[in-house]
Amino acid sequence: MKGTQLAVRFALSPLGAAIDRFCVRAFGHSPVVWLFTRSDGATYNRPLLLTTVGRKSGEPRSVVLPCFEVGGGDIAIVGSRGGTPVDPHWAHNLRAHPEAEVHMRRRRRRVRTREVAGEERARLWQEIVERSPVYAHYQQRAEAHRLIPVFLIEPPGEPRA
Repeated sequence: MKGTQLAVRFALSPLGAAIDRFCVRAFGHSPVVWLFTRSDGATYNRPLLLTTVGRKSGEPRSVVLPCFEVGGGDIAIVGSRGGTPVDPHWAHNLRAHPEAEVHMRRRRRRVRTREVAGEERARLWQEIVERSPVYAHYQQRAEAHRLIPVFLIEPPGEPRA
């Protein structure tokens, strides 16, 4: 069994789900990200470091996230927070200040982000879930409280609709 399959199987087990929820609530990060980034690489690209501007503080806030190359080379990030009832802080920050900085593949660059909705979100969500089934489980956990947000990362000055 491949590393990705083992990681997904563990993440969906009762023990894996409990550990994941604890880590997300206590530390704001999912151990599933760690497992997948060390698996066979089929699920995620390398993780990226996202630096946002805090919506309340105005201070830089950084978080390591898994990312997905989708569509025509776009990069998507998912605000799952392990399926908890609330969106991650970085998602709120991006809604308030869509400009951010990403450090990925040894390159640091300024970007603009946008939250996707409707048919575009449905298409991207399907692509993400096919590559990483644990997100479907996260959405089931969060279903009563929220729709998990998906953001696209775009180079500055090149917004696409």
